[in-house]
Amino acid sequence: MLPWRNPLVWLARLPYRKGYGIHSPYAYGLATQVLYRPGRYYADALLDGLFPRWQHVLCRRRVACHRLLFRLANHYQPVEILLPKGRLTQAAYLHSGCRRARLAEEEGRGYYTLVLADGNRVHVVYDLQRHREEWGALRMMPDVTASFDLYDMALAIADPKLNRQHYKINW
Repeated sequence: MLPWRNPLVWLARLPYRKGYGIHSPYAYGLATQVLYRPGRYYADALLDGLFPRWQHVLCRRRVACHRLLFRLANHYQPVEILLPKGRLTQAAYLHSGCRRARLAEEEGRGYYTLVLADGNRVHVVYDLQRHREEWGALRMMPDVTASFDLYDMALAIADPKLNRQHYKINW
């Protein structure tokens, strides 16, 4: 999130930047190894070709959200990825992150689901400002134990080994 878009929200989230204030080893690892990992990945140059050069400047945040989808798929290596119908660019980023994952499109979903090998799920709400109601319902599901509000995106993780916790991260 860029500070000039909503400076009060940005300032309120400032203490939670780059993993500060996160005490769970799992959540801290996700923040430092996926969300804030510096450097480029192996497929960044190829995926940059999906957007024209002028779009990188105008939609820098959208490109960053797409790259986060790639990083999540690369980190979790899911068996299956459920995504909303017609999201070709996001599907390309997700499939590049995990080539072995089976992509399945579903109608009427406002979020993506990475189904992990052990049955756990990671739900990713893309364009969170438009899907706040779905995010609220998803976060309150009984199997969701960890949730991350990133302002533009959100993550809900269903892992019974984790304690229930909600994090707001200044990403």
